[in-house]
Amino acid sequence: MDAKSSVVGRRLGRRGVLFGLAGGAVALVPQAAAARPAAQGRPFGRGAAPVVEAVAAPDGLSLSSGTVPAGTVTLRATTPDPALQHPLGLVRLKPGVGIEQFLAHYQQAATAQDPAQRRAGLQLIDTEAWYYGGPAVTAAGGALEATWILTPGTYHLLDYTTVDPAHPERVRTLTVTGTRPQGRPRGTAHVIAPYDDGDQGRYLTDGTLPARGAFQVVNQTGQLNEVMFLRTTPGATEADVTACMEALRKGEKPPVYPFTGVPTGLTPLQPGASAVFAHDLQPGRYLLTSFISNRQTLVKRAFEGMWRLVTLR
Repeated sequence: MDAKSSVVGRRLGRRGVLFGLAGGAVALVPQAAAARPAAQGRPFGRGAAPVVEAVAAPDGLSLSSGTVPAGTVTLRATTPDPALQHPLGLVRLKPGVGIEQFLAHYQQAATAQDPAQRRAGLQLIDTEAWYYGGPAVTAAGGALEATWILTPGTYHLLDYTTVDPAHPERVRTLTVTGTRPQGRPRGTAHVIAPYDDGDQGRYLTDGTLPARGAFQVVNQTGQLNEVMFLRTTPGATEADVTACMEALRKGEKPPVYPFTGVPTGLTPLQPGASAVFAHDLQPGRYLLTSFISNRQTLVKRAFEGMWRLVTLR
């Protein structure tokens, strides 16, 4: 494992217990450009209307509109930040929960050193909001889209790089107006469904997926989960991935680091919920996984074996 891979491996191993890679920024390395540069700025076919443009800049998050009609809504996200991954997530707070309260509990879950305090924080935020997922974007990865059918109400778009009451510039409010949803769901040819197989998390999907295209993501697990694509190195095997994940779980240096670049994908989604996610990546072999922490073990699902190798074409 070379020096750059060693650094990235350590970063994968020390993400916070809350949302794994969506719980903090992921530093880019020079080989991280896994997207097609020409794709940046182009729409992914016929998307839903309206489309809200989100820009996750180093100094804050901005939206092209803070109000949309109820129904099918697409969030198209980009970042100009060359240094960090910006995982964006749409949430709707439960009645009686304020955004400051939620962010304080999030910070507790993400930073508490005592496992009991972490579990308490996780339990609070898991019950204080509904999670709709969102695009985890990098400058190298270009634009990503997430599409939902939203009912009327108040939602918050969070940039999980810093979800802290002291940093309101990374939280934006999206107001959904009207009396009932209008429009129709965005059609997709492929489904990705995280599911539980006993204590083991798995993914139900095709072994070959489009490098440019949209996916219906349905979280069939009993807890929050995400769908991340991480490029593998040429010739990487399942045995290489297994050895790497086992080492990272133990806090050890992996015997081989079979990945390149930074993950992109859909951030944590509520159990039973669905969203459409669209990307445009270079064809090749990718690890499909979730870096969110298991609520029972506080171990990242990827480190526990919740992953699958897929080919993007």
